[in-house]
Amino acid sequence: MYKSIGMLWMLMAVSANAADSVIPDYKANYTFTNSNVSMEGVRELQTFVDGKRSLSFNARFPLGKINIGSEFHEVQGIIATDLYTVSAKWTLIKQERTLIFNRQEKTMSASGKFEWVKDLPDNVEIFDPLNAQIQIRKKVMQGHQTFSLLMPEIKTGEIESNQYKLNADEECKVGNQIYQCKVVQRERPQEDRITTYFLAPELGYMIVRIDDQDKDGDTLLELQSLL
Repeated sequence: MYKSIGMLWMLMAVSANAADSVIPDYKANYTFTNSNVSMEGVRELQTFVDGKRSLSFNARFPLGKINIGSEFHEVQGIIATDLYTVSAKWTLIKQERTLIFNRQEKTMSASGKFEWVKDLPDNVEIFDPLNAQIQIRKKVMQGHQTFSLLMPEIKTGEIESNQYKLNADEECKVGNQIYQCKVVQRERPQEDRITTYFLAPELGYMIVRIDDQDKDGDTLLELQSLL
């Protein structure tokens, strides 16, 4: 009952903020599956006292764990990335990747598996792989049929334009519930890769499924339950 009331308040907040597309905080269970591993984890969007926000996905599986996080702030609805981190451990193998957006020094840098430093352009909205998904929700809420987002290529730091388009609606199943979902597709011909996002308007345009297809196989992220 209390969860239903909480969901109602969340949906009311989405409706009230549709004009400036403020995405409310949430916490949910997701499953992540690819050809190598299957795991369950928690995905959470949080807002802190100082106004900064974070989106994270933390999961464990028998031989390891993965933690992905994005720290950012929003000014008049515009997302400004501060920090993006990936930490993955598989048996004895550990990988870490970090992107730092330093606006005082006007630099964008990477450390961990890839290392580079690039100039950070002024007055340009640049996303990381996690908070880009918040912007996708915003664009669909605002009624965009096509749009593009700028993100750094994690290996080199080159800023690339990612193109998105809205496809025909499809049904999505979460637990025993069926939702009519908005479907957004991103194509990256240079990588022979297609990523499809399924957003449920009934859940405040929450992403309930991501299907990523490339030459190495399929990767799937699916919503299981709200917390």
